[in-house]
Amino acid sequence: MKVVAVTALYNIGRGNVDGRNIDVYIKWLNKTLEVPLPFVVFLDPEIEASKIALKPGDQIISIPKNDLAMFAHRARVEEILATSSTLNRKDISYQLSDYGMMVMSKIDLMKRAAKLVESDYLLWLDAGLCRFIPDLREANIIRSAEDIDGASMLLNTTYYFSQRQRLGKIPKVTVNGARALMMAGDLFIAHDFVDELEARFRFMVETEWLPNGLWSNEQVALGTLLFRGALPGARILRTELSPLAATTCWLFGVPYFKRRIQLYVWKSFVRDELKIRLTPPEQSYLPGDFPEQDYHAWRMSQNI
Repeated sequence: MKVVAVTALYNIGRGNVDGRNIDVYIKWLNKTLEVPLPFVVFLDPEIEASKIALKPGDQIISIPKNDLAMFAHRARVEEILATSSTLNRKDISYQLSDYGMMVMSKIDLMKRAAKLVESDYLLWLDAGLCRFIPDLREANIIRSAEDIDGASMLLNTTYYFSQRQRLGKIPKVTVNGARALMMAGDLFIAHDFVDELEARFRFMVETEWLPNGLWSNEQVALGTLLFRGALPGARILRTELSPLAATTCWLFGVPYFKRRIQLYVWKSFVRDELKIRLTPPEQSYLPGDFPEQDYHAWRMSQNI
């Protein structure tokens, strides 16, 4: 079973928001690259490639962020950020427009990587994911294709996702609340499913979200697709509060990072419970409501 890792590093000005400047991320990326897999590293052309500590088998691909699909929607995204009254203004996706567009570009980058490498699976790793991964330099993947059992994706969902499963709906307005329905610091995707995933992801964003004033991050987008039955073959590996790097740790057979549930999180569950219950079904995403016919018609119109 051949697995190729994919990551990216772009200078989006995050240091001006929370102090995490690009030098911090270069340091984290170099540590993440110690994971014993061949990496495709998408790198901001403004970052010196010589600062990136590649292993044998790693490669750098330099692509301007404005060439990525989600950045084509900058004007609409920034309009939503400027005018929406439903955004969770505490979330960085809404404080820094480039951050939201960047994390929403992960699937686009995986699609690009799939065209460059031969593999059975691709494993996305956030540049800073090293903070939640033990030292794997002497480790090997212990899982086999039989453990994957034909899954198109392995996902780790959160208690926010299971709450919405239990209640049977996701209020559309809460997309702008940026609740983490799943963790997306690492994403394990079958090579032959990446194109399909990118098309489904982009269809929802371009035809359902942006025209209706909705915008969020990739955790919400992927969680919504999963909830609606739009990710055929996807498998939930774990459901936790915040299962960080859980897929990578599972692949290598090491313990994964767990967070304690803080009081403010419990309060958010209670608030969400009431909000979800009071929202009419016609204003919500429902299990199985992904418009497959419209999606396939759109995909044909896009020649993809």
